[in-house]
Amino acid sequence: GMSATMNGQSETLSGQDRPQTPAPGLGWEEFSRELVEFFASIKLAMFLFLFIAITATIGTVIQQGERPETYIQEYGENTYRWFLRLGFTDVYHTWWFTGLLGLLCVNSLTCFYKRFPGVWRSMKQDKVSVSLAFIKGMKQQAEVSVQGTKESVAQKLARYFIEKGYRVLAKNDAGEVTLYATKGVLGRVGAHMAHLSATVIIIGGLIGTYYGFQEFGVCLEGQTYHIPRGNFDLKVDKFWIDYHENGSVKSYNSTLTVVEGGEPKLTKTITVNDPLVYKGIWFYQSSYGDAWDQIEVARVNIKDKETDKVVKTIDLEWQKEQTLPDLNLKLSITDFVADFAFNSTEKKVYSKTIEHANPAVKLAVNERSTVQATPWIFYQFPDLFDIKDSKYQFELIGYKPRKYTGLQIAKNPGINIVWFGSTMIVVGITLSSFIYHRRLWTKIIPTGEGVTVYVGGTTHKSQIDFQKEFRKLTDKLRTFSV
Repeated sequence: GMSATMNGQSETLSGQDRPQTPAPGLGWEEFSRELVEFFASIKLAMFLFLFIAITATIGTVIQQGERPETYIQEYGENTYRWFLRLGFTDVYHTWWFTGLLGLLCVNSLTCFYKRFPGVWRSMKQDKVSVSLAFIKGMKQQAEVSVQGTKESVAQKLARYFIEKGYRVLAKNDAGEVTLYATKGVLGRVGAHMAHLSATVIIIGGLIGTYYGFQEFGVCLEGQTYHIPRGNFDLKVDKFWIDYHENGSVKSYNSTLTVVEGGEPKLTKTITVNDPLVYKGIWFYQSSYGDAWDQIEVARVNIKDKETDKVVKTIDLEWQKEQTLPDLNLKLSITDFVADFAFNSTEKKVYSKTIEHANPAVKLAVNERSTVQATPWIFYQFPDLFDIKDSKYQFELIGYKPRKYTGLQIAKNPGINIVWFGSTMIVVGITLSSFIYHRRLWTKIIPTGEGVTVYVGGTTHKSQIDFQKEFRKLTDKLRTFSV
């Protein structure tokens, strides 16, 4: 027994605990150790989380990826210039945000690199060959004298440990039996899993940012649109709005059909939270509104210039000519703008906003086959123009706009990686919160009549629970004497 204790003394000091001799000057060793310490530090993690949170707040408060005029209107030109300089109009793609995420990856990987090998080693190591001094030096330790042979006491003890859910390793030497019992190593692994998951989530996010895309499409009923990134077509079969009893909007819906190689592949009606997914591209219902460049029907008054009386009111369908033999007229609407504006250099009419602020339709008038005219007539200004040689005046008194459906089109190839990372975080944190790693060492050394049992143990957290457990164990040991 004596030699074991002596050996034990030297054993505990070897390896980790030997005082380090300071190297002269700041060597590469120290520098790299300091660097690892810095990158693994909690302070760095907190700092990064804080800045990522601030960035996310900026990205939420300031609309991302809008047209310049939107920002200038809301914040003024100077502020917009600063936004551009700092990248506030698209924070998630800026070099500094990517940098923050990169640092967070480095932080979580360094934490893993620093701590996990230790856990791995301690899982793999020969843990049964420990000295008596090692056991006596533990925070929780006790010494109990028991009747019986070392083998019989060891068997009883091992059975007790196994009952309590421990894994047990044993070693029987000439003068002693050593038992090692461990439980809950998953708690340690869980913490590291949570560390790694941050990196997994960020990698998924970055893949999504750089290889994915997000676009907004304005689509009209009955039209087919080519989706170049998916190499297929999307047909908008139908768009409609459901209303509540009180007239408020309940939901807006689009029925979409995917057409590939001329064949319809898939039809689905999408609503706000129920997208269509095809070939990894998601189509979300995101908005709706009145088209600014087309209408379904326009109601026009035809007035006799001389008498100023309305001779007829007709409804003209979009781009369909209507013949009125009694008035010797042919009429059609060829164009529409929601907010009339004229570009004098290009001599072009255009809609300056998408709001129906100053609506106008363009008429094609064919009268007695001699008068041909294409006037713009305005909803707000009925008497703005006069067709020379015509006996009529035309007034736009109402119209029915075409509804468009606004679709968010997105592809995010990193989404599954992000989900996997998020699952890892939840599993990791759950494991490390509810399972704590406990280790117990016992040496049973024969003395005169019976044996002396030396027992010591440690846990990586939840000390109070462990103290109770340890007390129970020593009480149980005393019952072995019988």
